[in-house]
Amino acid sequence: MMLDLGDRIDLAESWGYQWAIQAEGKLETNTYYGETEQQELDNFFNHLGIAAADLLGSIVLDAGCGCGRLTRALGKHGAEIIGIDIASSIERIHEYCQSSQNVHIIQADIDNLPFKNGSFDYVWSKLAICYVHNPAQAFENLANLVRPSGRLMVAVPDKANLAFTVKLKDFIKISHRIPLRLLLYLSWCLAPVLSLAKMLLRKPMTSLKSNAFFLFNSLHPSFMTRHTREEVIGWFDKNKFSQTTSVSGMEHLIFVRGTKQSMS
Repeated sequence: MMLDLGDRIDLAESWGYQWAIQAEGKLETNTYYGETEQQELDNFFNHLGIAAADLLGSIVLDAGCGCGRLTRALGKHGAEIIGIDIASSIERIHEYCQSSQNVHIIQADIDNLPFKNGSFDYVWSKLAICYVHNPAQAFENLANLVRPSGRLMVAVPDKANLAFTVKLKDFIKISHRIPLRLLLYLSWCLAPVLSLAKMLLRKPMTSLKSNAFFLFNSLHPSFMTRHTREEVIGWFDKNKFSQTTSVSGMEHLIFVRGTKQSMS
């Protein structure tokens, strides 16, 4: 049974298309956002400030699980992992993760989460709340799910350091109205240009498949919010988190984690 998403159905369909074509090998395959599976897993632990052993017996939410690669990898560490995504291709993501009995994939919208408050030891949300019109409220929705002494990590676009692909989206303005198949073709046509730009700017080089992914990923959503580090830290403070820390991560993104204060 598919989720009733109301006016967010177009977003669900475009993300569903992205994860479907990635599964078919039409976008990057060996990497995801330019990272290998091991790099993505290492970054999860580094950004949350925990070790793999800390997952044993815990309950983890991957809020905006995308293709499900990280979600499935986390399942190998003795935790119950729940991955949610708005994508219409959620069944394909579920099939990808079904080899792990402790990994559960659910179609859900961060605007209306189907979990009780305090359900999770760790909540991870990378590039998800930026696709909600009220990201501060979306953050609060996630914050409410964290148990006392549990941890939350969010990553959002850095308003002061936007990626080239995001600037291109701003320039084109109507890219989200282009039919998805045509937009995929356009992304592949522009992928060599992105490679050249990275070379001239002496940025780390990525494959053409990765560049096509970065382009399509930026061009198909109808909007994406942008934020400052101070703004995100303010969300943590407002929602009663302590030990709030800005951690280094991917260029153009702000990563912040915090620990939910214990009730006294």
